[in-house]
Amino acid sequence: MKVAQCVEIYIERKEACGYTYTSIAKVLRRFARFVGRMNITCLTDHHVNAFLRRSAISNNTWRHYSLHLRRLFLYWFARRQIRRIPKPDPKPSVAKTFYPHIYTRTEIRRLLDAAATCQRAPRCMIGSKTLRTIVLFLYATGAKIGDALAVLGSDVDFAHSSILIRSASSLETRVIPIGRDVRRLLRRHLKSDERTGFGLGSTLFLTVKGKAVPYAVLCTVFRKLRKIADVKRANSSYQPRVNDLRHTFAVHSIAEWTRAGLANDKMLPILATYMGNVHMRGLERYLELSPCTYEAQLDRLKVLTTTR
Repeated sequence: MKVAQCVEIYIERKEACGYTYTSIAKVLRRFARFVGRMNITCLTDHHVNAFLRRSAISNNTWRHYSLHLRRLFLYWFARRQIRRIPKPDPKPSVAKTFYPHIYTRTEIRRLLDAAATCQRAPRCMIGSKTLRTIVLFLYATGAKIGDALAVLGSDVDFAHSSILIRSASSLETRVIPIGRDVRRLLRRHLKSDERTGFGLGSTLFLTVKGKAVPYAVLCTVFRKLRKIADVKRANSSYQPRVNDLRHTFAVHSIAEWTRAGLANDKMLPILATYMGNVHMRGLERYLELSPCTYEAQLDRLKVLTTTR
């Protein structure tokens, strides 16, 4: 039996069982046209691999095509039309390393200065002062966005200089200390005209209508803020995100420890606990992003360059 005939019978059978096979049918018919007028008993691994490699496709698409071709072959193997199920080669995964954007203090200042312009329109959901406070809070505490937006006004303990960070994971729920600058920032925020009057029982950061700031809305507003502040990555499709404020907090903390002469192996566990990272592995990449950890090597290169 020809491959094209087997494909049509298989699709008809699946649709009779109530399956929607529109997109899958296109893949299977494309495979039948690729192999031509070939008997299904003659199919080998080579034919399947040639079909999958005929054009550049993603790993997910490769696995998607392989899965549905295998189901086709299993159907006809059970009906004794083929003796062996062709097996395509697995597509090797390409390891990609993503490095978050580490904001400079100048870039953070430009973001803060642009908040008023960004939220100038009457229909903006987040007030300019609230947006500015959110940016500073994320940078000063390294909190995840979802955790920061879930903080209640009553979670801030000014008497003990601490904040209760509520997390979806019980392991990451914690009380973190805050410094004088953060205390001053939050006191000013709770007394601002955009927050006062809603009570401490509401979330710390509210929209202009007194609702909790949605995660998606904050990400959208931040993209607009970043463009107005002209903070961008040159020659990259990955532009700075609001999430990168958390990574910036970690890298800047490591830089301060290095300048103070503190040992990273002792300070990293403290940073992991403060940021709510259960595993230390995720913090190791921050050492790669901290230029201060390479100052000795850079100084040596400068000496070698000048001597030449």
